[in-house]
Amino acid sequence: MVLTEETLIGVIESISKKLIDSEKILTELDSPIGDADCGVGIKRGFEAVLSEIGGLSEYDPPGIWKKVGFILASTIGGTSGAMLGTGFIETGKSLSEAPDLEMKSVAAALEDALAVIKRRGGNTEVGDKTLVDALQPAIESIKASAENKDRDIISIMEKAVETAREGSERTVEMVARKGRASYLGDRSKGHKDPGSVYIVLMFEAALERLRS
Repeated sequence: MVLTEETLIGVIESISKKLIDSEKILTELDSPIGDADCGVGIKRGFEAVLSEIGGLSEYDPPGIWKKVGFILASTIGGTSGAMLGTGFIETGKSLSEAPDLEMKSVAAALEDALAVIKRRGGNTEVGDKTLVDALQPAIESIKASAENKDRDIISIMEKAVETAREGSERTVEMVARKGRASYLGDRSKGHKDPGSVYIVLMFEAALERLRS
């Protein structure tokens, strides 16, 4: 499947609506181990994206990724704004250099973006109890599907959603080594990382839109 402007805008709209509706969930998850502002910031950022959704059709797919990234970086604030903004912007940059917009190129762009996110997060790795614990497995799943020449976008995204969920669930038993939660030490264990949860929600929303 080739990524088109129409498909991408529809996915971004779906993601925005789902994350706006998830403010309470994210705030409740963030309260015991963070500053209790994750839900508010995410909602603010994706409300800003949603308000610009009509104008995204003026851009090509790489431009859409970058535009959304700049909006998120400037409106969410904190670590989430930096990480999500970076993710979208870097994906757009990588796609600008891609020979096509097939899933293999998208997977490679997402992988490039992940590398920058991890570096900006202080060389974050899986196991540090951050959004990377959900994001990296999902991207690895998409890459594996693309390399296996799976052209069924629904199947590709179903596998990505499942691996993201599994990664997020594993954060419950982790002791945070990065971010605000790391200040709690062992007390961070027993709580699911909110960043990993909004990554899951994003992939779920994308799948829901593609199915429709």
